[in-house]
Amino acid sequence: MAVIRKVAVANRGEIAKRVIITCHELGLKTVLLYAAGDTHNEAFRLADEQVCIGPADPLKSYLNIEENINGALGSGAEAVHPGYGFLSENPKFARQCEDKNIIFIGPHSETISLFGNKIKAKKLAEKAGVSVLMAGEGDCHDQQLLEKAKELSYPVMLKASCGGGGRGLRLAHDEKELKQLVPLVRSEALQSFNSEEIFLEKYLDSAKHIELQIFVSADQEVYILGDRDCSPQRRHQKIIEEAPSSLSKKMKEQMREASRELCSVLNYKGAGTLEFLVQGDKFYFLEMNTRLQVEHTVTEMIYGVDLVRAQILTAMGQPAFFMDKELNPKGHSIQCRICAEDTSQNFLPSAGTLLFCRWPQGHNIRVDTAYHTGDQISAYYDSLVSKIIVWDDSRVRAIKKMQQSLEQTIIFGIPTNISFLNFLLSHSDFIDNKITITQLEKIQSSEWKEDLFPLPEELAQNIFNELKNLSHRPDSNVPQFNPWSNFLNRHK
Repeated sequence: MAVIRKVAVANRGEIAKRVIITCHELGLKTVLLYAAGDTHNEAFRLADEQVCIGPADPLKSYLNIEENINGALGSGAEAVHPGYGFLSENPKFARQCEDKNIIFIGPHSETISLFGNKIKAKKLAEKAGVSVLMAGEGDCHDQQLLEKAKELSYPVMLKASCGGGGRGLRLAHDEKELKQLVPLVRSEALQSFNSEEIFLEKYLDSAKHIELQIFVSADQEVYILGDRDCSPQRRHQKIIEEAPSSLSKKMKEQMREASRELCSVLNYKGAGTLEFLVQGDKFYFLEMNTRLQVEHTVTEMIYGVDLVRAQILTAMGQPAFFMDKELNPKGHSIQCRICAEDTSQNFLPSAGTLLFCRWPQGHNIRVDTAYHTGDQISAYYDSLVSKIIVWDDSRVRAIKKMQQSLEQTIIFGIPTNISFLNFLLSHSDFIDNKITITQLEKIQSSEWKEDLFPLPEELAQNIFNELKNLSHRPDSNVPQFNPWSNFLNRHK
């Protein structure tokens, strides 16, 4: 068995904090590999050691393989946990770790190379007999992409081959739009994934986005831990996820069987997610993420497992789950992503200082965040501030619990999408499980009316009285976002 005493965390924000806490529960020391200035968060404060790996620009720090390797080696860490995003699905990073005798907490570099590239993954899926959508090749030049688009017929999706998390992803309705989007997607792919490779895929207009969580233990036991519905998306970015999905028992069994077929074609290890688009009575393999997902939390809640702990134990050659091999889900779980977005400016990502922050509390309410009052949200990185996750014994009760949790969530200093999330949770299409990957933006444009202050008036007045003097930072003449002033304007 591998010996791990210290883990280098090659990531930031809430996932870095999550990994650090789990390492400490296992009695392991941690070192955070961080970018200059990215210090105003819980991950930085909780790590046993901190090593700066470069400037704020992620290309020079969090995406810099050499600096991450040097940081891990210099700290004496035996292992690296990559979290999600950044270098988590970069086979070159995993291979460098292997070459330097650093344990990469995740699949082998060869596996990441196979599945981390979406085109290669689709070819493997086809080999395993799993349906895929028609797609253009990933190494196409721009003119070849235009020709492929004509073969597929518009609209088409333009995607980064090494992408994830909604980045490097655009919808083109015609050739003119495709020509405009190609350089933009290449640039975004380079910035986010250090690769310009892109490809085309046939677009489905009313599909659901369904994921299956897999985990392969050190002894090659394959666990398929149910499914998740991740259909509510804005700009191809998931904002609400839940488990289990509402698919039929027959459809779920077919997708489980397809997942087992895919797992059988390679020597996998650790956590992974198989993503599918489901339209009508058919499902199509979309991609595989050879890492932890942002939404892994809802799977943990219904199965009662810790996937980060399982990852680390598997890397050490130990059993992933200390229980019966048959893991049975219970109840229903929902996750909402709280993002720093200005809903009055078409959800423009925002940055700034959290002048006040209050997270919900209660039975089976979980908050995954690295930010508290006084911390800073940087413009350099993803706008995710926190993930709120709830569990209850039915979907109806879980929705109600999430609505109450969002009402308890108070963020002062930056705009967020909380009011929009609350609106969606009460929408009839969400309640009836009819949301598809394209429906959210239609609902937003036709039905949603911005309400920066959805809280009960009495509570709003009490909070305003408590915080009215914080509408300006003491060290700046620049006004901060103040939802409480919206309350006053409405009730003058």
